[in-house]
Amino acid sequence: MPSSTKSAFKARRILITSGPTSVPIDDMRVITNRSTGEMGRLLAAVFVKVGANVTLLEGAVTTALPLPSAVQLKKFYFYDELAIALKNEVLKAYDIVVHAAAVSDFSLKKIFKGKIDSHDQKLLALKPTVKLIGLIKKFAPATCLVGFKFETDIVKKSTLQKAKRLITQDECSFVVVNENGSRGYRATLLAADGKMSRIVSSKKALANLLVKSL
Repeated sequence: MPSSTKSAFKARRILITSGPTSVPIDDMRVITNRSTGEMGRLLAAVFVKVGANVTLLEGAVTTALPLPSAVQLKKFYFYDELAIALKNEVLKAYDIVVHAAAVSDFSLKKIFKGKIDSHDQKLLALKPTVKLIGLIKKFAPATCLVGFKFETDIVKKSTLQKAKRLITQDECSFVVVNENGSRGYRATLLAADGKMSRIVSSKKALANLLVKSL
């Protein structure tokens, strides 16, 4: 990284959320997603490299990517745990919050007691969860917020419209629009002024692009 980039991030406080969340079905079973947490660890490493103080709120990740010892790691598992941890952290006045966690979009209307018998047939009724990204600027209006939008096609008009809503409704300064499908990993960065970056084809390239843009 250029020395100018390092000086710009020296001692700045960065909060990153990463990895999957889970919501309970019963006392043993959960609904979750396939987020690996690799993106969060890549971002944490790049920010540490340029001199930032990094806190990582991380779910039950499967990535084997090592985490720099300088990163302050705080773990969560359930959606509710992330919601509480995120509120507690953003109140500490971070300069930048990168909300990259794959947060559960739904929870169960009814959580079953004990363990459902494997021969039982149950209808699972879902309800939308509160969008945690929408709470960040309410708790920390001065922070620079980076949101993530994962879709199947990053260049579709509808995808860009969803990303723009994160900027207008949730007050994001930047939104990462990414996909991981038949064409492999691809991502672009949408700024609040409407400018869009070139498309990058790796998570590492995206991490470097985001640091340069911030």
